[in-house]
Amino acid sequence: MKYLLIFFIGMTFSFQLLADEITKITGFAPNYVGKQLDILQITDYLSMKQERIASVTVQEDSTFTVSFYLKTTQKLVVSCNNNSGYIYAAPGGSYDIYVPDKNPYDPYRPLGNKIEVTFYSLDSTDINYKILTFDRWVDEVLATYYTKNNTESAYFSKRIDTFKQDIETYYKNDTADAFFRTHIRYTLARIDNMRFIGSRNKYEKFDFYLRNTPVNYQSDTYMDYVNVYYDKLLISIDREINNKIYLALLKSSPSLIMHAMATEYTLKNNIRLRELVMIKTLGDAFYEKDFPQTNILTVLDSVSKFALFPENRVIALNIAARLLELSSGSKAPDFTIAGSAGIYDLKKYVGKHVYLFFVSASNTECKKQVELLVPIFQKYQSVVQFLMVIKNDGKSDQNTIDAFQKSVPWESVVVDEKNTILTNYQVINVPHYVVIDPVGYVVASPALGPTPNGQYETIDKLFFYIKKAMEEGTGDGR
Repeated sequence: MKYLLIFFIGMTFSFQLLADEITKITGFAPNYVGKQLDILQITDYLSMKQERIASVTVQEDSTFTVSFYLKTTQKLVVSCNNNSGYIYAAPGGSYDIYVPDKNPYDPYRPLGNKIEVTFYSLDSTDINYKILTFDRWVDEVLATYYTKNNTESAYFSKRIDTFKQDIETYYKNDTADAFFRTHIRYTLARIDNMRFIGSRNKYEKFDFYLRNTPVNYQSDTYMDYVNVYYDKLLISIDREINNKIYLALLKSSPSLIMHAMATEYTLKNNIRLRELVMIKTLGDAFYEKDFPQTNILTVLDSVSKFALFPENRVIALNIAARLLELSSGSKAPDFTIAGSAGIYDLKKYVGKHVYLFFVSASNTECKKQVELLVPIFQKYQSVVQFLMVIKNDGKSDQNTIDAFQKSVPWESVVVDEKNTILTNYQVINVPHYVVIDPVGYVVASPALGPTPNGQYETIDKLFFYIKKAMEEGTGDGR
């Protein structure tokens, strides 16, 4: 009986492997010999969490081969040496690619540089061939017809209608590839989001693109559209609905929030979509000063365990983790601090890189590092905004704090130990450094300071690349 049970379990496992077909990627990566190359899948398109599904070391002859199981067609990230590009992969597919180094004219980006993966011998039925061909067609049409004069006339609207008809005619026989059909549909939906005479209004877009469409968690174009469509929902919806959501949040009740959101036309019928949008909205509201963060985390924790749909449980868990981890690429927590020279908040520094650092006037190491920061500030103050937050830990009198504050040439503000900026930026020990990009996303946390790390690097290296990028006009330094 024991051997029969083992045989049954083995057969069940084998059937599962057959259901998840083996996908194979071979490639050529001459700039990454001896480096580990990772294949990552995007767990969900709200948190953008990635998880590694395969890895391989690039051989001495610059080649690599990696195989893994896939259940569905999806977008995958190819990452090596902090450079990353993407491909689309189907279960059972085989791909031969070239992985380049970053463009030598691109500035160094601490969050990683984007690269464009090249394919060898793509078949016309392959998902990458289809998407690349279609996207090129879209780009050509928009480059030709999307001008200021055209968008202010009915001409562009007519031209887009004609283009949609051409698309439908050309791809009418390609009905078996659901992933590609979804890509077409929501690429066109993205075009409909452009402002031009004759474009659909908000509710027409919902009725056409979302009302009767199943939620497609694996399609990046579908999820991108949902993210854009429901961006800043609490600002755009009726004030009465907003108030109901807020009161439900104060009670930490997911069911009451869902009930309140059901009164919004675009969330009335599709419960799965409503639950997904609730998770997104809570994540977006986390750093808004009017919304209690503890309640948001409590609701997300509940949704991660008891959501009506298992996919939404995973997303809620990932969003909660993303809000707490303050990792590179995450949204920097907003803050509002009243100082002697006025109000300090993150919105004040939009368009600038911010070097936010936390110190104590009673800490000897803080004083030492602050002194070392002065020449760095003088060197990079034109491209990086310094903001020093002095934690009043009760070990220094007011005169000492005032003297410390006046000794530095950059902006500074004093906070007490219970200020939320300390918890939001996960300040446990001081000094603690964070770099934020011009649009409010974390570049590094914790970031380097003025003293060398194990690789003999200081924050000067990052600031050098930021300044170089700004002066050359090659990017925003992200």
